[in-house]
Amino acid sequence: MASASTLVLFARLIFSLAIVIGLMWVAANVLRKRGFTGVASRRATRGPQIELIARRPLGRNSSVAVVRVGKRSLVLGVTEHQVTDLGEIELDELDVIEDNTRTVSSGPSGPASAWTTMLEQMRNRTARR
Repeated sequence: MASASTLVLFARLIFSLAIVIGLMWVAANVLRKRGFTGVASRRATRGPQIELIARRPLGRNSSVAVVRVGKRSLVLGVTEHQVTDLGEIELDELDVIEDNTRTVSSGPSGPASAWTTMLEQMRNRTARR
């Protein structure tokens, strides 16, 4: 008799569990069709999109990066402890080179000197006096 009672309780447990899981599945499908998604995907679409365009190391723990945020292109100084806004740059001034990174477009003396000139201008603007 005790064995039959245990078997009935186990069957009720499995049946109840199947109903709960089925309701969760239906609710998830309804929410997905109505545009409600998980927390991770909402976090990804919140705010402007950020894209790393170019990055040049300046030393062991510092670099200069060109980042596109929405429609703006920012030049950022990046160290271990902080990120500093160095200014804006037009994306037309950047060229794609063969390894899919971008450099400042070449002027009369080439891309390396144009990049160096831009870095010097940014250093002068941000130097502490």
